[in-house]
Amino acid sequence: MIKRKLKRFTAIALVVAMTFSMAGCEKNRNSASAKKEQEKFDTYMQESFEESVTTDTVTLHYTLAHPENYGITPPEVTLGEFDVSEETMAEEIEEIKTEIKELEDFDYELLTDEQQLTYDIAYDVLKTNLMSYDNPYLYEPFAYTSGLQTNLPITMSEYTFYDEDDVKDYLELLNQIPDYYQQCLDFEKVKSEKGFFMSDTSADEVIRQCEEYIADPENNLLIATFNDRIGDVPGLTADQIEDYKKQNRDAVLNSVVPAYENIIDTFEALKGTGTNELGLAHFEGGKEYYEYLLKSKVGTDKTPDEIIELLDAEIESTMGELYGLAMVSADSYMGWIEDYEGFYQGLDTVETIRYFEDSFVDRFPDIPDINFTVTPVHESLEAIVSPAFYMTPPMDDYQNNSIYINEGTDAVNALWSTLAHEGIPGHMYQFVYFLSNDPEPIRTLLNFNGYCEGWATYVEIMSFEYYTEYEDENYAKIEAINTKLNLLVSARIEIGVNYQGWTLEETADYMTTSGFDGSMAQDIMDYVIAEPGNYQMYVMGWLEFEELKEYAMDELGDKFDEVAFHKVLLDAGPCQFYILDDLVEEYVKENK
Repeated sequence: MIKRKLKRFTAIALVVAMTFSMAGCEKNRNSASAKKEQEKFDTYMQESFEESVTTDTVTLHYTLAHPENYGITPPEVTLGEFDVSEETMAEEIEEIKTEIKELEDFDYELLTDEQQLTYDIAYDVLKTNLMSYDNPYLYEPFAYTSGLQTNLPITMSEYTFYDEDDVKDYLELLNQIPDYYQQCLDFEKVKSEKGFFMSDTSADEVIRQCEEYIADPENNLLIATFNDRIGDVPGLTADQIEDYKKQNRDAVLNSVVPAYENIIDTFEALKGTGTNELGLAHFEGGKEYYEYLLKSKVGTDKTPDEIIELLDAEIESTMGELYGLAMVSADSYMGWIEDYEGFYQGLDTVETIRYFEDSFVDRFPDIPDINFTVTPVHESLEAIVSPAFYMTPPMDDYQNNSIYINEGTDAVNALWSTLAHEGIPGHMYQFVYFLSNDPEPIRTLLNFNGYCEGWATYVEIMSFEYYTEYEDENYAKIEAINTKLNLLVSARIEIGVNYQGWTLEETADYMTTSGFDGSMAQDIMDYVIAEPGNYQMYVMGWLEFEELKEYAMDELGDKFDEVAFHKVLLDAGPCQFYILDDLVEEYVKENK
């Protein structure tokens, strides 16, 4: 999963634009008036970028390695504000409406193609952001996979020290963590008062994660990683290095650890105040909030009912594919089951990523050489983070990339497809490609997880075509089918629990009748209740890409060019799928 910035309640004051009418006469986009409108739009977007990127120090640092090259003077060091009072939310709603009105004043038809794309994407983000205020207390800052308690330590452990000022900023940020977390905990108390606090199961998991993270304070991730990096800061003397190590240790022990103790104490006190142990559908406004998550997390315009129908059809088709292969090659199927545990053991991670780079060269557009490191996560995070993740670099330093491997999980034995997902041609490839095309800066601040995770899942499944280490070539086909089924069924349960309101019994029945182990129903329910919409980012994102590919192949026939098709998707960059649909339709028209 991509780890980028601190998760916050509102998307940073994003520039967000509007849909438009294509009716009327086409205007001359090369006229003097058009050039003036285009310059005005560029200025507006640049000003919006500067305002958004300076909202907090972490966002600025992870977006720009050298803000001075963009004419930006870093403001006072801050983690930002987590203010979700009724008054503040009302003000934010009016600000978004004002942004929309300002954008509506532009003459859309005079803008360039690239500007129109930015306009369309940004507008839809704003409109979607407005939806979040309909049910604000269903937002969860401490979700146990994507929450602050896991994201912030990783984010700060990767905080690059370009110079001594970055070290000072980092230390100040650590000392601000208690106040920032307290604001988030105050929100949890309001959620509790209003009947929207999380289930006891989810609260217990957050508590466990925090306890794991601070179990050995002297060996904390933020001490170990700081000590590893501080010696590389240009210009520091030995005495300064030792002094900064002491300051960092003090900040971790006296600010970070107490902040996590506060989370534990607060969640212990709030346990039992939750009114719902089931999915979003059992909250007032929960189904509507799930629809908002589909738009914001996935970027799809499909309704929940359409998604349910699509998932059911894909599951049936994929099960048929599995049964067909098992009937034709029963020995292969039984052999795969017997060898299932750990058959990817012994992979060299860097060699595997470079193998993918060579293997996929004829299926994707070229990009500049990618430099990257693969690093184990610190042991203090092994119990609370994913098997692997990619850290996105600043837009002006995309040549340097980091992938992290969690060696404390059993999944480390099955890294083949994971490395395709996180590395090449997955997240790392897609992100470097996007930044190497010099996108409008504001677009680096707009998060489209459906596109990003969907793309990585789309290529992850393709990666099984290149696994040649099995004696039986059918093993890779079966493993690909198994991966798809696990994803599809998980996504189906997620929408069943959060939109249709499935109970544990209904979930177990669904799994059993679908040929899966119903005894696992509680575990998957716990996850989809805590992280609604997360499986849809991967699964619906992947299926949206597959749908676009099938459409292009059907329409173009022999004229279909896979590299050219992928170039359309990658050139567009992260965006909503209903915007990507239009770009693919245009590509098909031009190439028929």
